[in-house]
Amino acid sequence: MKTKLMIAAVAALGAGAAFAAGPMKNADNDGDGYVSLAEAKAAHAARVEEHFAKADTDGDGLLSEAERKAAHKAKREKMKERRDHRRDKRRDPENIVERLDVDGSGSVSMSELEGRRFAPDAETFTAADTNGNGELDAAELGAMMQARRSERSERWKRSKD
Repeated sequence: MKTKLMIAAVAALGAGAAFAAGPMKNADNDGDGYVSLAEAKAAHAARVEEHFAKADTDGDGLLSEAERKAAHKAKREKMKERRDHRRDKRRDPENIVERLDVDGSGSVSMSELEGRRFAPDAETFTAADTNGNGELDAAELGAMMQARRSERSERWKRSKD
């Protein structure tokens, strides 16, 4: 029992920073640096009212089954758009180069890619390095990524036959 209590206490302490930086960051109405239960309830109530008003499309103060389903569908679509945007951003060669370019050269070397899940072997890297400078710029990296996607797709298709 003490172990469970200790784990819960540690989790609560760790969650405090995330809680303070998340949706409750503006809930500290009295500016004392803490969010009281009353402040948390008020912040939550305000968000519930906002979401309810958005879902209550006919403004009658009641949510019909159709309004509830439409609001749920809209929320799912918004979450999917955000997820797709994050995925596309992670797969964008310019963003990858920007993120992994340790030496600031504007391109990535084999050593900067080492240890990455998608790191190419030396032969693939050399083939993608069309200008032969030992680094891949965003265009070269993008072409390599596209070629690798095509190869995987072809392997998958062959495995289905």
